[in-house]
Amino acid sequence: MKRILAVSLFFALVASPLYVASAKHGAAGCGLGSIVITENKKVHQVIAATVNGTLGNQTFGISTGTLGCETSGFTQKQAEQQIFVHMNFQSLEQEFAKGSGEKMEAFASLMGCSDMGTFGKIGKEKFSALFDQNSPDSFLEKMRFEVANNSALVGSCKI
Repeated sequence: MKRILAVSLFFALVASPLYVASAKHGAAGCGLGSIVITENKKVHQVIAATVNGTLGNQTFGISTGTLGCETSGFTQKQAEQQIFVHMNFQSLEQEFAKGSGEKMEAFASLMGCSDMGTFGKIGKEKFSALFDQNSPDSFLEKMRFEVANNSALVGSCKI
């Protein structure tokens, strides 16, 4: 038992900072341990890493973007877009028909688009194709396709 504890302590003190270095959270990374224990001394980081590892909260934090963990990856952006479209589908349909509007601009921003005028113009031109199935998921899929394949939007959008 002492040997297992000694190996664990060695890993926590020596090896773990080599694998999980983070300027924002120290060697322990994000999680409840890093929120509760804010000092960046090795002993404190070992305790924070132990709390993060034993309670499994670091995995939860990484998955949900809580506990000081950030999730700004591709999957997170797609989930944000999907939630936004589902919550605002009727407003988006009305604003795309006009080619402008607050919800449409917010959606363009979620799609990584900086040129709102072009986004609105393309949305208005392609309105009937985008909304032909009257489904938020269908609209989102078609809009992603349009952004990725339209020369005017490719330069303006970063999805």
